[in-house]
Amino acid sequence: MASSLLVVFWKESGFRESLMINIVADVRHGMRRLRRSPGFTATALLTLALGIGATTAIFTLAYQVILKAMPVQHPEQLYKVGKESECCIGGGDQGHWSIFSYDIYRTIRERVGGMADMTAMQAGAARVSAHRQGDTYAQPLDIRHVAGNYFEVLGVNPYAGRMLTADDDREGAPIVAVISYAIWKSKFHSDPGIVGDTVIMTGHPVTIVGIAQKDFLGERNMSDPPGVWIPLAQEPIFNPTRKLYKAPNGQWLRIMLRIPEKKNVPIVESAVRSGLTAWLMSNPDVRSGHTLAEIARESTELAPAADGINELRDSYETSLLMLQWTAAFVLLIACANLANLMLVRGVARRQELSVRAALGASRVRLVREMLIEAMLLALMGGVMGIGVAYLGVKGMLALAMRGVTIMPLSPLPSLPVLAFSIVASTMTGILFGIAPAFIASNADPADALRAANRATGNSGGLQRALVILQTALSVALLSIAGLFLRSLQRLEHQDLRFETTGRLIAFIDLPAAGYTYPRLEGLYRHLEQTFAAAPALHDMAYATYGPMTFMGWATGVNAAGPHPERTVSAGYSLNSPRYFSAIGTPLLQGRTFTEHDNPGSRHVAIVNREFVHQVLQDAPALGMHFGPGVDMAQEYEIVGVVDDAKYGDPSRGPQPMYFIPMSQITTFNNEPYTAAIIDQSNKAAEFKHFAANIIVRYEGDSAAAAVAMRHAIEQVDPGIPVTRITTYQDQISNSFTQRQLVVRLTAIFGGLALLLASVGLYGVTAYAVARRIPEIGLRIALGADRSQVMSMILRGALLQTAAGLLLGAPIAFLSGHYLQSQLYQVSGYDPAIFLLASAALILSAFVASVIPARMASNTDPIRALRME
Repeated sequence: MASSLLVVFWKESGFRESLMINIVADVRHGMRRLRRSPGFTATALLTLALGIGATTAIFTLAYQVILKAMPVQHPEQLYKVGKESECCIGGGDQGHWSIFSYDIYRTIRERVGGMADMTAMQAGAARVSAHRQGDTYAQPLDIRHVAGNYFEVLGVNPYAGRMLTADDDREGAPIVAVISYAIWKSKFHSDPGIVGDTVIMTGHPVTIVGIAQKDFLGERNMSDPPGVWIPLAQEPIFNPTRKLYKAPNGQWLRIMLRIPEKKNVPIVESAVRSGLTAWLMSNPDVRSGHTLAEIARESTELAPAADGINELRDSYETSLLMLQWTAAFVLLIACANLANLMLVRGVARRQELSVRAALGASRVRLVREMLIEAMLLALMGGVMGIGVAYLGVKGMLALAMRGVTIMPLSPLPSLPVLAFSIVASTMTGILFGIAPAFIASNADPADALRAANRATGNSGGLQRALVILQTALSVALLSIAGLFLRSLQRLEHQDLRFETTGRLIAFIDLPAAGYTYPRLEGLYRHLEQTFAAAPALHDMAYATYGPMTFMGWATGVNAAGPHPERTVSAGYSLNSPRYFSAIGTPLLQGRTFTEHDNPGSRHVAIVNREFVHQVLQDAPALGMHFGPGVDMAQEYEIVGVVDDAKYGDPSRGPQPMYFIPMSQITTFNNEPYTAAIIDQSNKAAEFKHFAANIIVRYEGDSAAAAVAMRHAIEQVDPGIPVTRITTYQDQISNSFTQRQLVVRLTAIFGGLALLLASVGLYGVTAYAVARRIPEIGLRIALGADRSQVMSMILRGALLQTAAGLLLGAPIAFLSGHYLQSQLYQVSGYDPAIFLLASAALILSAFVASVIPARMASNTDPIRALRME
């Protein structure tokens, strides 16, 4: 229709020189008309601001999370090895590789040669305790090890100082670091003297040689990104227990390449695969049991990395796309609502337009005038929508990024977002303005001689269709909101199989405090004694990680028995004796750990029910043996079975878990591995004895208990970084942040859709009543009861609502089917939720219709007949 309108403009006006003058005049005239109708203008602008603002707010986040490229030179030339965003340390065959050892990286780099520039970076991060000379307290800093050419390959310039170089990335070189602009501002208070200064990180002097450009936070798009980069060769200094830099089979690096010519990507990809295969064939992992033919099938691929390693996209893409569609529904409802308002406004002007047509005004001029008025409304609404979007994004980030120090996203609209808002506003103006403009301008000059109040035209059908569309979309949005709300309720109130009340959890970092494995036994003993003396704290326990802490380890295990070759992946944690009392997970069989489970005793383990089901295939568990590999199937003896506490994603079922005492260590000295693999495996086993969580049961006030817990840790060693102390209830609540955000936004969008649909129905009903005043007066004069008149008006409004519900039912159920994967123990076809949404809409429709219906029933028949 828009193209046909342009054709009409061309033919009838010829786009003469006076066209611009006429358009300017129409703009001025439109502004005057809008000023003379403040009620209509305010309603239209508010509706547009909410509709465009909601859509722009979601697009602002979607652009930054999904579409935005890294702020580096020619990001389209960057590629990453492997599609998956693996983190953080692995070992053994991956099947489809995405993290690598330094040894593999070096082999692949040699194969690629001069075909592409290649760099590597730590897949995870490490935490250090940092302070400058004169500082009273140390502060925790997250660091990442990167290759010396990291900034050169990515194309990052310094804000101050210099970037890392290849000379920095060699063993024995002075330890240097580059920090991000955000870290410089937040941690070092914008001190210009930081460049060239020395910062003590976990006892090691590090010279800060530069600050990266303002907008660069690293190649990982993530919340709270680490902003301290140190060369790869210095990793053993900060990780003396594992020394991954020297571990040939320790997979801890991501690899990125810059390939200027896209036609060379397949050639470079082939070289990368060739390098990986060559290394695997020369260094087979004997623990995997794979043949050389199976090893040869291990592979990888290059994936575009203009947006870097985008962890935020992996986490939020599905939710953002769903919310973008939801916001688009709201905008479409707003357009339908405004189209109705414009129809009413246009029909009210039919006599004026008829007179102007009789005096010689062309239809093109009339259409253009009304369309410009609609465009003025849309553009002003778009400007207001940008403000609404800014406030909305700010609120969403406050909820989604709660507790984040370095914010990777901004609520400020970028140029692409502004362009999106302008396009959305323009399309909105055309969408809600063009049909009313054509209908209102389709005036016969003879109508000017008719009575002003006689009904003319045929806009009622379109108005009713728009109300039906609004109703259908509104009930679909309300149903979606209901599904997400019920899903969240069931997720939050599920039985996690451990106690969340009266528990505190502290997050600590022992490697950052400079602890080594030989010092851990004394530290843990000191912690136990200190907490035992704290009167309000009970059942202190420490663990590699506790339930729902967003951390975890997993490995393949093999059970002794008829099929020891059968491997099942299982999570595991190392724990102190009071661990299960501290978290409140019930013991179902056997016993928990005791002080008798020491380094010289039989290695024991406690497993959960899912472990019994998947690994032991429901065989009697007590006394059974298993281990991390076929050759170690006798390593652990099961002495207890506990319930299936949730350790990972609460929306998923329990995973097989086993627990081993912190006081025992698994060694690989007698296994048929190479000396390098044995050394690497033993160091990895030592590293897993570094507790990351301390959990206590407390009585009384949680804030006072947290203070007592922090004081107890400081009594043992004030140098231990305590990242956070929180109640377990808050810890669990934090795991639902993303889902809570989605539920709140869909509920807001659903409520907004309901409000817009009600306003639209009210407007159409009131307009219909106004047009039918003479008819209603005649009915009352002929003896119609006022209640009958009211029923007639309500019946017409509710029939439109019923038609909308019939149209909305398949939309709601199809939406539920599409969103099924995001729901927890709720069917996307839940009829109860659809009925509740329908009831809410019917109630709103009744309220919106009853006011004009009462006005109709109070019509004075004498005055109505005089009007006719």
